[in-house]
Amino acid sequence: MIMRCLLITIITFMATACASFKKTSDVGNHVLLSEQGVPYKYMFCEDSRLNYLITYPKDYHPEKKYPMILFLHSMSERGYELQKLIRNDEGQGNGLAKYALENKLSQFITISPLCPDGIYWSFLTKRLNKLLVTVTNNESIDIDKIYLTGISMGGMGTWSFAMDYPQWFAGIAPISGGIYKPFMSDNIQKIINIPIWVFHDKFDNEIPIEKTVGILKKLEEAKAEVNITIYEKGEHYLNNIVFEEGALFDWFLSYRK
Repeated sequence: MIMRCLLITIITFMATACASFKKTSDVGNHVLLSEQGVPYKYMFCEDSRLNYLITYPKDYHPEKKYPMILFLHSMSERGYELQKLIRNDEGQGNGLAKYALENKLSQFITISPLCPDGIYWSFLTKRLNKLLVTVTNNESIDIDKIYLTGISMGGMGTWSFAMDYPQWFAGIAPISGGIYKPFMSDNIQKIINIPIWVFHDKFDNEIPIEKTVGILKKLEEAKAEVNITIYEKGEHYLNNIVFEEGALFDWFLSYRK
């Protein structure tokens, strides 16, 4: 047990040491507008040392409080190109921000942080927590309506972040994620009171559905509120399907802390 804990500590340290948490050249304080007139900004959080993209509703008013979705991207978007958070044809395809910038998420503020090279979201939950502290202090966000979703590596990060900091979330939706031991915890007691909607493909050959099945069994045994959607398309990047269908966003809005 001691050797296992030591190994996990070493892996975590090495992964963190390999990552470079620096501001990208795209970051600025000025507001940009999408073709549909949706305001957005590329930002850098000094406390977390994470770059991120924030989108606002088209009719945004700072005196109003808005629900917020935090989106964790896949491994293919890691690095320093914030534009990949919108679309990356070599990876996850459309990020959540693309739908927001097309005015398809008109009720939400969205936050899409950028994971540096050489590390995984499951090792960055402390930094993600600092990012949410900063964002909720500085933006017009309804803290009772904060939601979390992510794809692939981001789906794994969704499980990890929710288990480490469950107090933030009114609902979570891991997409094509799962639990990988020993470096990921599966402390399901931390999330049994959070509504969960899980998406996975039966024939996913990148993250096998078995990595999701184990955690689902534990959640069901604990009487947690879990929705499960299993596709049979042989697709890994299901976010493109889930976000186009749009039911997830209505489901999010039906919950508050």
